[in-house]
Amino acid sequence: MELAGLIVRVFGGLAIFVYGMKLMGDGLHAVAGEKMRTILRMFSANRFVAIFSGAAVTAVVQSSSASTVMVIGFVNAGLLTLVQSIGIIFGANIGTTITAQLVAFDIQGIVMPALILGLVLSFFKGRKVNGWGMTVLGFGFLFLGMGMMGGELKELAKDDGFKSMFQLFECIPGPSGHIPVGSLFGAAAVGLLATVIIQSSSACTGIILALGASGLLNLHTAVALVVGSNIGTTITAQLAALTANRVAKQAALAHTLFNFCGAMFLFVSFVFVVDGEPAFFYLVQHFSAGGELPRQIANAHTLFNIITTIVLIPFIGPLAVLCEKVLPVREAKVKYRRLEPILLDTPDVALLQATGALRKMLGKAWRSVNCAFKLHDRTDTDNLELSESLDEIEREIDERQSDVASYLSRLMEKTINHEQAARIPMLLHCVNDAERIGDHALIIRDIFASLGDGEKPLSDEAREEFLKIHSKLVRQAQGVLSLLAGADDSVRRAVMTLRDEVMVMAALFEQNHLTRLREKRCSAESGIVYIELLGEFRKVSRHLANIAERNGAFRANAPATPGY
Repeated sequence: MELAGLIVRVFGGLAIFVYGMKLMGDGLHAVAGEKMRTILRMFSANRFVAIFSGAAVTAVVQSSSASTVMVIGFVNAGLLTLVQSIGIIFGANIGTTITAQLVAFDIQGIVMPALILGLVLSFFKGRKVNGWGMTVLGFGFLFLGMGMMGGELKELAKDDGFKSMFQLFECIPGPSGHIPVGSLFGAAAVGLLATVIIQSSSACTGIILALGASGLLNLHTAVALVVGSNIGTTITAQLAALTANRVAKQAALAHTLFNFCGAMFLFVSFVFVVDGEPAFFYLVQHFSAGGELPRQIANAHTLFNIITTIVLIPFIGPLAVLCEKVLPVREAKVKYRRLEPILLDTPDVALLQATGALRKMLGKAWRSVNCAFKLHDRTDTDNLELSESLDEIEREIDERQSDVASYLSRLMEKTINHEQAARIPMLLHCVNDAERIGDHALIIRDIFASLGDGEKPLSDEAREEFLKIHSKLVRQAQGVLSLLAGADDSVRRAVMTLRDEVMVMAALFEQNHLTRLREKRCSAESGIVYIELLGEFRKVSRHLANIAERNGAFRANAPATPGY
């Protein structure tokens, strides 16, 4: 019973450790979340910046699995290319070693003060202060759980039966300085399996550090377990990519191949012996300067990932080509998912994606309404052919409105700040305006249909006025689409000026037309139709102006990405 009690307390310590790691990651994300968008924009620079970005993001979220899943979402949304994603994945493997480096410190004396301070800060209402509170509180729980695990494992280490379990794949070098291959791969398999079950390489590494501190593991076995854990953590990205497009699946495969190749590279390096042991462990001990075993394990973890990254940087391109050959894109065009659910955990990026979806939706709505306005010219065969698809286009616009509204509703369920929360209703209003513009296409088509096939055409004067006001509306629509793509505020002012000009022209042309009716220079039937068309110009112009006015709340500063 005593043995069972010790094991339960070990798992209790593990639960507190994992909770602390999650709390710390959530807190750091709350504090640094606003920087995520900036980091994302750095991704496209070059492979070295991509590696740095991956390391930085992983250090914030405290999980290589979480950051790699985020990358899969970016690729699936068309925000990253395969080559860019590979660079970030390389960096994520370095960033995840930060947790082990932290845990390797023996700072149990500040655990309670950290818990007290973290709890006090968490009561503050300010988002960043509250975020720091979560971070400090998580930091305290991290070391509290580690201390509990370490203490109980030291007691378990006294049990010969329990200790013998860890000697099954013990990786102690033989007289020649070489580690038995069977033990090496056996320990790696245990680390892989444990990580697949726990779904966190950081948590698995924490357990390995605790086992090392308790005397149940030596450095050589611990490193083999860590290497296996590095391979096991790739399962999360593979699962995330199951429903993603082919390019995202290639990125997940690149993650697995990189970690596997890194493991094989390290194992091969064990052949080279210095002072009676593999050269890698000689290097670890040199960098650790006689530190305790947990510090040596943490340093080995970091060195392994840094060396692997340096060695494989020149092979990023070939690795991408290999992934493309193993998982070729079979479609003529890759379908990107602009409203990617994974991105909901990064609100700024999710809002950027929703803005991009709005732009695509508005572009389609404007195309349909512009087609309807041009139906006055019965000789434009291409436009007449497009007009036959207006009902189908309208259904697509309605579907997109529903998709964006649903996506933003799910975003509101996430932890977001006040500024992000204020942007959501603005976006929803704009989505509704874009949908209404699409509705007007069908109304305008029906208005022209009432003119018949040329029996009651517009007068020459009315047609000339129609073309003038239509030209203004075209420029206004182009301006709004530019705003949603990131144009500056001068374009917004120009759009509002064009709105005013459309309103003035509509009022003037209405008066002109009433004069023509009184003078019987046009028929009553076409007169009514022309007044209705002027009303449609006003309504579409107002909807465009509404979107332009609200644009400042969610300005899209990123370059346009592949279609939704």
